[in-house]
This record gives sequence, structure tokens and C-alpha cells, in this order.
Amino acid sequence: MNLPERLSRIFTRPLATFFAIWLGLFLAATAWAFSTPLSGGPDEPAHIVKAASVVRGQFLGDQTDEGAVRMVTVPESIALAHSWPCFAFHPELAASCVTGDYIGTGKSVQAPTSAGLYNPVFYLLVGWPSLLVPDNGAAAVYGMRLVGAFFTTGFLAVGVLALTRLRASRFTALGAAAAITPMVLFLTAVVNPNAVEVAAALALIGSLFRLLSPEPLTRRWPWLFAVAVSGALLPQARGLSPLWVVLIAAIVLTVVPWATVIREVRRPAGAATVAIVAVASLCGVAWTLYTGSLGSLGSFPGADNTPFRAFVNMLSDYIFSEGIIGNFGWLDTPAPGFVYLTWSLLIGAVIVTGLSSARGRALAGQLVAAAGVVLLPAVVQAASISTSGYIWQGRYALAAYVCLIATVVAVTRVPALDGALRSWADRAVWIVASAVVIGYVWSIVETLRRNQGGVSVIDLLLRPEWSPPGGVVIWIILEAIGVVIAAFVLIRATERPGLPYGAVPSAATNGG
Repeated sequence: MNLPERLSRIFTRPLATFFAIWLGLFLAATAWAFSTPLSGGPDEPAHIVKAASVVRGQFLGDQTDEGAVRMVTVPESIALAHSWPCFAFHPELAASCVTGDYIGTGKSVQAPTSAGLYNPVFYLLVGWPSLLVPDNGAAAVYGMRLVGAFFTTGFLAVGVLALTRLRASRFTALGAAAAITPMVLFLTAVVNPNAVEVAAALALIGSLFRLLSPEPLTRRWPWLFAVAVSGALLPQARGLSPLWVVLIAAIVLTVVPWATVIREVRRPAGAATVAIVAVASLCGVAWTLYTGSLGSLGSFPGADNTPFRAFVNMLSDYIFSEGIIGNFGWLDTPAPGFVYLTWSLLIGAVIVTGLSSARGRALAGQLVAAAGVVLLPAVVQAASISTSGYIWQGRYALAAYVCLIATVVAVTRVPALDGALRSWADRAVWIVASAVVIGYVWSIVETLRRNQGGVSVIDLLLRPEWSPPGGVVIWIILEAIGVVIAAFVLIRATERPGLPYGAVPSAATNGG
């Protein structure tokens, strides 16, 4: 048995695949966490302050004249986070423009946060490093980022593993790469609940599809556990997150025969899992209604538009937003053109393949998922246009987007190829994987260039105006190592044909 065959055999084992993909994604996220300036993510200062206040028992804070802004008491080193992003919205400025300090005096001070009304669950998960180093803002924020990256990449790995166990074909590998765009990886590395929302959505829908698959399961409890945890966390992530739970339920109920769903729910463990997700969703909705967070998003341009006009504008301007593929920093650093081209082709190929080969429930499920990406953002924006203006960003639709890609992968059966066709397909997958790896690495290089004020790559590597901890090169290398590990493992793990929904399973089992 040669080395590739040995590796393929290793990565048919669920745990080996899961931990290897998690490791690769976590390494890549760590590279983003350290190479991104402090407060360099969208609205990150508000989330940093919110996280530090929540772990100190302040779930809401004090009211201010601005409905969306609350005042909380946090260590001085954390309150300084608002002074760090001097470079935000100024691509010509290097991150070295920061003149504030990262070290506090040890006293607690009042600080504003526009995230004051948000659900506290995410902030409880990531905020505790600020309790360990209350006087060192930099260490606290890096700690928050790493904790967040650890959890979110773990959920992403669960979602990817579920799809590989369901559809272990090269198409699954392409779908996973399409789902985890550079923007997703970037968000996992900053303090922002958007990342856990996306990751939990992928884990939830992937685990549900695996649990309800026609292929036999040797162990049900891991997938029930994954559904319970991701389903409990998703509706707590952001104000709109319960909507994605409803979307996932609609997709699954459209794709999977109802008899299969009823049979699973009648099992005690299945009923308990459904109850956990339902109660968590109700809690998420209750928090949003109690705080009125969706009605206190601030005031942005466009509030004089009618809901109908806002709906039409969203359909024409935001469906293919660059924020799904990559717009980094404070949404002032577009990904390189190569990245947009690569992921646009990849996404298009995956969706067209799925839609063109689907029939019946499989086609209907994909259409429901597509409606979630196209119509739900437009409906939400139209409903809030008079109170908040145009507030929607492409990254807000990432949860719906990963559900669409996961659905396409779950219901699409690509025929097995033999001989020359298989050899050609294998080479094509490795070529696409190479382009994807280049795209991930190029994205972080381009973002580092922007954080130097737009210098050349040579100046970035040899004469950086601003350097993250450890320098520039180490994080570029770590990003490359992480995505190569994830891509290699994913390709090696996707070599077994699956069954379409509704098919009679063969005697062969796909295991867990």
C-alpha cells in the first residue's frame, strides 16, 4: 500500500478527518487573528467591550441617548479599544497610526458599546480571557480572538465532516471550499458573533442531513449531539439568527421525506434534541424582543426609501455582494481579483451542477435554500428601511449562503468515474485546490499590504511599516500550512460514493 492509499484509509475515519480539518482551519484562523490589527475587524471595538462587560456580569449596561449604544464598566485597557482603529475606512493609512496604549492602569472605566443589546451567549464564550489579563488590552483581545477561532473552526469542521460522511465525492470537496470563503475564515479570527452564526449554521444543517440520510449510521449520538449544540448556539448568535434556524428547518423538511423525520423525532434522543433546539430558539427570540435590538440598529442612509424600493434595490445590488467572498478589515479591503474570480467560478460550478442534476425534493430543497440567500435579506432590509436605513452587509447573508452550498452538496450525486475520466477529475480537483489555497494566502497577503498603507509585496516582506506580533512572514506561512492541511485532508477524505435521498441503502455502510 503506497502513501496516498494509506492517507486515504486514515481519512476515512471520522475522528481523524474531523481533527485534521479542525487543525488546518484553526491554524489558518490563528494567522488571521494575529495578522489583523487590534480592533481591525468590522465593529470589533464594540464587540470587545461587550465581551469584557458580559463576563463581568453586565449583560445590558446603561441606557444612553442613542438607543443602540449602551455604557458599560470595563477595565481601562479594554475601553481603549475604541481608540485603536485609526486606520478604519482609510486604506492609505497603515495600522502604525495607532497612538493609544494597550496597557491600562488597573482601574475600571465607563465605555460605550453599540453591541450592548446583543444576546450575551457569544460574548460569554469569548470574553473570559479579559478576566485573566485585565490590564493588558492586546493580550485580552488576542485571547478573545483565539477562543472564538477555536470554537468557530470546530463548528466548521463538524459541518464539513458531516458532508464528507454523506457525500464522499470530489464534488463534496469542491462544495466545502465554496462554502468556507476567505471572508468566513477572516471572520472566525476577529471578535464578532457573525462568525459563530455562520459556523453553527453549517454544522447544524450538515449534521441534520447526515442524521436523516438514507445511509445507515453505526453511531447516531455524535450527530444528535452536534445538532443539539449547534442548534442551541445558532439562535443566540445575533438578532436575526433564529431566522436561519427556521430556514434550515424548511430546507431539511423539503429535502428529507417526512416519514424519515417523524421516525427520528419519535426516538427519545431525537425528541430531546428537537426540544433543545426549539427552547434555545425561543430564548433567542425572547431576548431580541425583550431588548428590541433589531429596532435599535442605528441610523444609516436610505431611511426615506419605501420598503418596496428597498426590496428591489437589495435584489439588484446585494445578491452577489463581495462580502460573501471577501471584504476584509472594516469592509475597506476588497479581496484580490483572483479570489473573486476563483470563488465565483467555484460557486457557480457547484450550484449549476446541483440545480441541473436535481429532481423532486432535491430540486425543491435547493430552491428553498436559494430563496434564503436571495429573498430573505431583501425582505429583512425592506422591513427595517424606515427605522434604520440601508444597514445590510454581504456578510450578514453568510449563514444562508453556507446552507445553500451544504444543501447542494447533500442532494447532488455525481456519478462515479473510472479510468481516464477519473484520472482527469482527480487532476482537476488538485488544480482547483491549488487555486483555492493560493486564494486564501493571497487574501491575507493583500490584507497585510493594506495594513501597511498599500505598500508593495517587497516592502511588506522586507520593510513593513507596521508588523503584527512575530512579524509578517510567519503568519503568511502559517496561513499556507493551515489551508494546505485542510485541503489535503478534505480531498483524501472524499473518495467514497454516497446515495441520493430516497435511494435504498446498500449493505455497505458509511459509518459515523
